[in-house]
Amino acid sequence: MPEPILSVSGLTKTFKLRGREDVRAVRDVTFDLLPGECLGLIGESGSGKTTLVHLITGLTPATSGSVVLDGLDVTKLKGKALRAAWKKMQVVFQTPTESFDPRRTLGDGICESMRNNGLSKADARKRAGELLERCGLPADFAKRYPHEVSGGQCQRAAIARALAIEPKLLICDEATSALDVTIQAEIIELLRTLRRELDMSILFVCHDIALVRQFCDRVLVMYRGELVETGVPAEVIAEPKNAYTRDLINSIL
Repeated sequence: MPEPILSVSGLTKTFKLRGREDVRAVRDVTFDLLPGECLGLIGESGSGKTTLVHLITGLTPATSGSVVLDGLDVTKLKGKALRAAWKKMQVVFQTPTESFDPRRTLGDGICESMRNNGLSKADARKRAGELLERCGLPADFAKRYPHEVSGGQCQRAAIARALAIEPKLLICDEATSALDVTIQAEIIELLRTLRRELDMSILFVCHDIALVRQFCDRVLVMYRGELVETGVPAEVIAEPKNAYTRDLINSIL
């Protein structure tokens, strides 16, 4: 069994609210994600999925627990060591335009991380064009602004941006939910191809169980901040063991 690319252990987040009872948004979450694996994370709105992503990516500090990324406990790293570790993980968000500065071109956004890592301006622009083409867009889309492209095209550009520093783990946080069904299928096929060609792991956060069944190797079910069930998607959907999972599946399928 290979070492996990991501290992989450006992991850907990409690929000302290002035004059009100503390809210535990994520409770003792533990799971592993293996190299090359696609792991789905499902749950209704408010179940804690987005907070969990924010804890994993360091956007929100954890109250307790650990996140080990490619063998390094990133919850204990600081400064340059932490920035170096985060290069191994990138996020594609639900609303693709949020990945880009509206005042700058798509190419500028894609080049930014490469320039920050020492690549020359010319080499970064060449690489940006290559990444756009790999994600199914013409290289000259680098000259366009986010408002000049469709939602599906912008999401392809956002994926190109995420690939710029060659991450080992791609987190897709509802990355297809804002797209119509046809474009959604195209993005899923793109992710499937990239995962295979780049041997990349994916954490696929989604509320669409049918899509998770089609795309993911395993699935985690989250409810009120806790993981309540895990397994192969087809088995979890066909024979859910947890009452919440049964209700969630019955409400959607």
